Amino acid sequence: MKKYVLLFSALFVLSACQLGNNDSKDSTTKETASATVKTSSSQVSSEKNTSSSSSSTNSSTTSSSKTANSSSATDSTHSDHSLSANEELKANYPNDQFPDPATISSGKQIGITASEEQGILKVNYYIVDKETPFNDASLNNQTPIAQYQRQTYASNAEAQSAVGQNYDPNGQQVDLGHNITGYQNSGAGSTYLTWKEGNWSIGVQANNLEQENPVPFAKQVVEYLEGAFLPVPQTVGQISLRVSASDYQSNRIAWQNNQAVYTIMNSDGMNGLKMAVSMAQ
Repeated sequence: MKKYVLLFSALFVLSACQLGNNDSKDSTTKETASATVKTSSSQVSSEKNTSSSSSSTNSSTTSSSKTANSSSATDSTHSDHSLSANEELKANYPNDQFPDPATISSGKQIGITASEEQGILKVNYYIVDKETPFNDASLNNQTPIAQYQRQTYASNAEAQSAVGQNYDPNGQQVDLGHNITGYQNSGAGSTYLTWKEGNWSIGVQANNLEQENPVPFAKQVVEYLEGAFLPVPQTVGQISLRVSASDYQSNRIAWQNNQAVYTIMNSDGMNGLKMAVSMAQ
């Protein structure tokens, strides 16, 4: 009987040991699996952080690149808009033609203002000491050396009348060269010498009180126009010049094209002619 009890006890202890060993193995397996999961989770988290950091870095780099490019474009745009006064005049009135500023006064720096009211465009030219922006306020109180106008009338007939063509072939004949004959008349303290070239009537006025002679200047004009070409008036054109330089309104060159009259004035008669010739080129 004792043998059976001892045998049963031994079997019971052996079973208990095996169960203990199995629990220990299961616990170890679970701990290992848990550690593996934690490790994997940590790796995923680390990869996400790395990816996020990389994305942030790329975003920062892209943003910096865009900012640099934007700054570069702005600088380029500003440099593209660096215009001279004459270039800005043309940009403001792209459908108009203007005299070459180099013809207005030889070797002088020119400032420009322009305004248009009730169909009359007026462009004033000034002598300045340095390059001056278009329509600069510093020019407001100065007297222009020259002016260009474009005026539109209600009809062709009104435009022709506004040119004020003046030609008198009844005076003393004067040979001006190049087969051109001028006609000289005197009155009101002045001597007038007039002639025609194409649709243009040309007149030179001399001051008798200053004992001026219109002939030499008239011959100079004829000689110049032999090698230079004025704009072609549609019907009429008038050139009125003075021997002595005076204010810019003293010398006037006007011509008609349909309902528009174009007028150039300059304190120097020859420079006024050069302005007109520059518009025919």
